[in-house]
Amino acid sequence: MLLLFSLILIVVISIYMLLDMPRLERSIDSRFPPHGGPPLTEQIESALWGYVRGQAILSFVIGSSAGIGMWILGETGLVEGAQEYALLFALWTAFIEVIPYIGPWLSAVPPAIFALFADPPWGILWVALLFLFIYQVEGHIVVPNVMASALRLHPLLVIFGLLAGGELYGIAGVLVALPTMAGLRAIWEFFRTRVRLERWDEGTPEVPGDVDLEPPKVEPPRAASGSG
Repeated sequence: MLLLFSLILIVVISIYMLLDMPRLERSIDSRFPPHGGPPLTEQIESALWGYVRGQAILSFVIGSSAGIGMWILGETGLVEGAQEYALLFALWTAFIEVIPYIGPWLSAVPPAIFALFADPPWGILWVALLFLFIYQVEGHIVVPNVMASALRLHPLLVIFGLLAGGELYGIAGVLVALPTMAGLRAIWEFFRTRVRLERWDEGTPEVPGDVDLEPPKVEPPRAASGSG
């Protein structure tokens, strides 16, 4: 129930932001002028588009690998009839790949169930080996090269962001963790050139020698003398 509420809330907020985006952009630009560079909203949109592009490439690569692998298993007779449903398995894998962490496990469920009934007992073993190989390649080669270049973030930041999103909002938090981090990176890059922080170890600023730092002495008021 909480997951459904979170998803509906995300959709409603997204719709309102899209409808009111022109006024929001004008308001942000008036408060934070671009100063010759791209506006803040444009940089955030570029960062989010990079995430979408990276996720699309990742889904295409993993989905194609799963479909080709199931087709090979079917053609070689290791899993009878798998080649007839290879395209369906590929589309399912590409779709479910957008969910970090649990997506790889969920994508292997339909092929495993099919192999369990179509070619027991060895079929499910071949399917398990196929998806284990695919996601080993994904975790060590595809994701570091695709998502790292798309988000321009350190892999540890990506991992900690996903863990924090899952801890705070469950699956909905995991879904929005990476685009949120991409947007925060764009905001940081926008303000980094406009904000200068001084080092703590630089010491106190020098004061000219002719400046008197001592507070002026104030004489206490004298008591009025009484008359005769």
